[in-house]
Amino acid sequence: MKTRHFFILVLLSLVMPSLAQKNKIIKPTPENQKQQEKFQRMIAKTQRIVFIDSIVVDKQQFLDAYKLSPEMGRIARYNDVFNNSKQKNAMVFINELGTHCYFSEEKADSSFTLLQSEMIDNEWSAPSPLVGINEGHQFKSVSYPFMMADGQTLYFAAKGGDGLGGYDIYVTRYNADENKFLHPTNIGMPFNSTANDYLYIIDEYNNLGWFATDRRQAADSVCIYTFIPSNSRRTYSDDFSLERIESFSRIDRIADTWNDKTLVDNALQRKNNAAQQNRLTADAGEFRFIINDDLVYTRMSDFHNPSNQQNFQRLTTMKNQYDRLQSTLNKAREDYATASRSKRNQLSQEILDAEQKKYQLYLEIHNMEKNIRNAEIIYLTNTK
Repeated sequence: MKTRHFFILVLLSLVMPSLAQKNKIIKPTPENQKQQEKFQRMIAKTQRIVFIDSIVVDKQQFLDAYKLSPEMGRIARYNDVFNNSKQKNAMVFINELGTHCYFSEEKADSSFTLLQSEMIDNEWSAPSPLVGINEGHQFKSVSYPFMMADGQTLYFAAKGGDGLGGYDIYVTRYNADENKFLHPTNIGMPFNSTANDYLYIIDEYNNLGWFATDRRQAADSVCIYTFIPSNSRRTYSDDFSLERIESFSRIDRIADTWNDKTLVDNALQRKNNAAQQNRLTADAGEFRFIINDDLVYTRMSDFHNPSNQQNFQRLTTMKNQYDRLQSTLNKAREDYATASRSKRNQLSQEILDAEQKKYQLYLEIHNMEKNIRNAEIIYLTNTK
């Protein structure tokens, strides 16, 4: 009997500390508290985005889900561009003209860094770092670059910094005066989460966007979301409860973001057509650009000045931006007519900002057209 009592006492001595540990209240550390506060702030600032589609694919083939029009450049794996099997996880973005590329390279510690290279004499130049991207060494790893058609706005994904966990998506712009990129900004929710979120791409020609995430996915899968890009950053803060905003931040249901069926249907049609879109080339004959009273260009090969083909592509992108901005303005004005007082105050500022952007873009388009014409005329005159 004494032996039996002894074993009972021993068992109780082992179990009681475990039970006490389960009931113990663990106070959050200052680091955890700070992270949670940041998380809540980002939820409150969740951007209003219309998601039109999502597809779960094998992580090794996820690039196939991006239907980027050729006019915006192309994305590829490092192996396929540089024929280097040692960089199987590195990514490359090449601009539309194939003259410049931005890419990641894996280092010995399995982290990634961003580099760039130019096409010179049909060969890629020695890579150089993107100055300013990780100047303070805040990021542990940087990859998945995408440069907009303006040649200045760069999106990429990074671990560390002020991210929520895993890879977060950031944006920066190139500062020509200082010859470096500006301090990157986290683009926030719903694009970022505590999982890995990466390869954010905007197709300005089709007005579509994509990004990849492994949130709520199996280890070998990734979800590709397709969305309609927004010219201005609007949030849900004034119109929805916190619980509802949290749902938007997680992208629980893409149908919850649909408030205009026609807008969604049109975007889905553009998505379906994106893979079949043809690049604007010498054989396309899809535009008319007046040089002077006697000369009208209809093909890219008509341009003789070496830089004018690229300038015309930028001009086309700017005109597309102008058209989308006008559509956004029209929609905002329609919403303003039936909005509440608080909503009108927000819309009023958005309309004013959009009008200013529209006017600035108009001036840039006008100057670009003039510069292209002048450069072409000077080139033709000097080569006669």
